[in-house]
Parts: sequence; structure tokens; C-alpha cells
Amino acid sequence: MEHSDTVKVFGFRQFDLEAGVMRRSRYKATRHTIDEHLGGEVMEGTEQDVSAHELDAQGRYHRVATGWGALD
Repeated sequence: MEHSDTVKVFGFRQFDLEAGVMRRSRYKATRHTIDEHLGGEVMEGTEQDVSAHELDAQGRYHRVATGWGALD
């Protein structure tokens, strides 16, 4: 995978109006998406490089559960 094909996604928090607290998102997103569209707070240190084609149309990255994996 070439470097230009990857993007950084971050975990982030958003304010839950009903509960009155900050909650961690269940997915990651690009910094631009978080800042400009989701109104969340980036959690520094949670960055992950992913392939750009793994983002949805809104710039969000949902990790696909792969199960337990191989047992050795």
C-alpha cells in the first residue's frame, strides 16, 4: 500500500445532550471530518493509518470485526 493511499483516523468524543456528558465514539474518523462535520473532540494518541478506501462517504472508519483469528 502506498503512503498516498492511507489516511489517519482518530478516536473522538462527542457531547451527549441527553446524558450531559462526553462520550467516546464507536468509530474513528479523519481529523477533518471530526472538526468540520461531527463537532467532536479528537482524542490525541488514538491515530491509526487506514486505507482511504476503507472510509465511508462521510469520512468515517468502522472497524470490521474479524473474529478470534488464528489459534497457534
